[in-house]
This record gives sequence, C-alpha cells and structure tokens, in this order.
Amino acid sequence: MNGKENAQVGVIVAILMVSLLVAVLVIVQVYYVPNWMKDKESNHMDAVANQFSNLKFSIDLQATSSMYAPITSSITLGSKELPYFVSSRAFGSLNILPTTSSNFSVYVSSQYGRTKNLYQSTITPPGSVDYVDSISAFYLIINTLSDGDTFNVTLNGNENIEVSVLRHNETTFRINLKTINGTQILFNQTIASSIPQEEFRVNLLNSDYRFSTDVLPYATTPFNLSVNASNTHGNFSIKCYKYDGSTISLSYPIGTIQYQSDNSYFVDQTYTYEGGAVVLKQHDGEAIISPPSFSAVNYTTKHIFNLSVVDIVGIEGKTSASGYGTYSIRTNYSAHTYYKALARNVTIQINTNHPSAWGRYLSNLMNGSGITNFTVDINESGNYVSLSLQGPQSNNSYDIELSIRVTKIYAQVGPGWVS
Repeated sequence: MNGKENAQVGVIVAILMVSLLVAVLVIVQVYYVPNWMKDKESNHMDAVANQFSNLKFSIDLQATSSMYAPITSSITLGSKELPYFVSSRAFGSLNILPTTSSNFSVYVSSQYGRTKNLYQSTITPPGSVDYVDSISAFYLIINTLSDGDTFNVTLNGNENIEVSVLRHNETTFRINLKTINGTQILFNQTIASSIPQEEFRVNLLNSDYRFSTDVLPYATTPFNLSVNASNTHGNFSIKCYKYDGSTISLSYPIGTIQYQSDNSYFVDQTYTYEGGAVVLKQHDGEAIISPPSFSAVNYTTKHIFNLSVVDIVGIEGKTSASGYGTYSIRTNYSAHTYYKALARNVTIQINTNHPSAWGRYLSNLMNGSGITNFTVDINESGNYVSLSLQGPQSNNSYDIELSIRVTKIYAQVGPGWVS
C-alpha cells in the first residue's frame, strides 16, 4: 500500500514540476521575450541613428573639402532573433531615392534681388561700377602721355588711387602713383620714369602699391567704384564680380538616402538623409536629429543667410538593399555650384515629407540668430515649409546677403563598387 502511495506522489510531483517548467517557459515567452526583443530592436534603431550621423559626417567632409576620395559607411538593416526562444527577426530597407521620387527640393525666390555675376569691361572716365563684390584685374591704360594728366579711383566716395603723369625731360615722362586710405597716404612714389610717348599700362592691383593689400580687403562690400580723369587720354580695364539687378527664382531638386525599419516589437522608424540633414520619423512625430549646414547672422544693418545643401545621386543598379545584415554605402564628391545674391526680401521653400521637423529647425535657427523679421509657414497637407525673411532696413536697401552652395555626391549601396 505504501509503495503505491509513494508512486502516486512521485507522479504528482513530476506533473507539478513539468507544469511549473511549462508555466515558467510560457511566462518567459509571453512576457520577457517581447520585452527583450523590444530592447534589442530599440538598440538597433539607436545604432542606425549613429550610423546615419556618421554617414552625414562623411558626406559633409566630402562636400566642404571637395574631396574626390570615396568614403564607405555602413548601415545595419535588422537585428537577430533570440536563440532557444520563439521570436521574430527585424528587417529593414535602404534606398537611394532620385529627385523624381525623393519629394525633396529647395526653392528660393525674391522680387527684389541682385545676383552676383562676372563683369569685365573697359571704363572711359568719368565712369563707375556699382555693387562690386571683388576685383580680380584692374588696369589703367594711358593712351597718350601728357604732362599734368591725372587719373583717380574712388571707392564709396573716398579717393583711394591717384595716378599723375609728369614730364621727365623733353621727350620722356614719369608716372607717380599715390594710394590713400582715408587721410593716410599708404604709397606715394614714382613707379616708372624715362617713358617715351607710347601707351603705358599700370597694374593697379600690384601689391607694391598697397591698394590690393591694405584697401580692398577692408572695403565694405558691395562697394561702388568710380574712375575719373583730367582728360580723355586713358581708360580703365576691370574684371570683377558685381551684383546685377534681377528677380531671384531658383529651384534645386535633391536626391536623398532613406532607411525604413520593419520591426516586430519596437515602433517602426524611418531615417532620411535629405539636403544635408538627418530626419527621424515615426508614427507619433518627426525631428531633425542632425542639422544641415545652414546659418543665419544678424549684423543689425544687414542679414546674412547661408544654405549648403547636398544632392545625392545614385548609381544605376546600386540604389537599394533590403532584408537583414550590414550593408555599405560608398559616397564620393562630384561637383558643386555656388550662388550669391543680395535682396530686400527672400522666400525659401523646402518641399519635404517632413515639414514639421524642418519648420521647427528653421524657427530655432532664426530665433537663435537674433533675427526677428521672419515668418515660418508649415504646410502639412502640401508637404512643404517656407521661410520668409525681410531685410532689417525699412528703405529699399539690398540688405540681405544670400549664399547657396549645392554639392552633388554620388552614392551606391555595395558590394561591387561602380567607378
């Protein structure tokens, strides 16, 4: 009898042990495994965020330095399942989106603008060139040497160069040049003597004369330059960059790089490199986690706004990867364009799938600059955000200085690089 009871107790104990083990496994599977996998996928999303930040750093380095050497960055598409337990593996997709499907572009416009262009001309005194930004070549060409002739160069109403022709003897002449900065005479010497009666050229940017080294670098730009002469025996040849009056209407379609997660436990996230920024988007919101190279400065009498955007161009057949694993993105610099203008007001519109993220970024950028006369309009339904900026002066001054640099970067998803 006792033997049968002991056997029954043993069976009951075994059943209880198995039941307890099953209960523990069920609890672990139902409660702990999802939490472990959620943490695992969360850590994977953090890793992707860091990888996109490193990708942005690499592209910024290539864009700012115009470095042709390629750089390889890695993006991990998914995370592994847990061993010994029933769990699902996370997957992801990585795509280089062309301008036709990226839905990202930048538009810049102004009704009252002046665009920086190359200007090259011969000026017959009296004459002038307005809104000069920089001078690369500047010559005085004296066609006929005559005793007592003078030629003058004036910047912003202040005379800076005076060239005089003086007789040396009965058949020759000498040339005297004076450089003036305010009330200070920087240079006052004879630069040529015993010159026969023939055409004579003076390089006004010769560093010995100190105009190009001690006056031009410190002139407030843009400046107005005028030339004058006591006669018609000479003229001036100039090559410079100046701002010509025109309306501003610019359009820059931009390619992007996008990662989309396919998580089983953690919230799905999308990381997008667009225009030089890294944007994080999930179902409950979006934010720029790595800002673009934009800057705004308030100089009281003028505002300076700089945009540096990156256009990603994919290589055919090397623009996507999906599934699980770590994939490499190879980027290399191709070219860049540079645009500079002056304006009374500017409107910058960014078409994007993330208008609220860009809107917050632009508002924070402008508020941090101390500029107050701006408005940011976020249009969620239209997928765009616009920044309208007015100049600080109430008159008709061109008091906004706008610079735009667009860099083209080629990108391809490996392996097997195409060069």
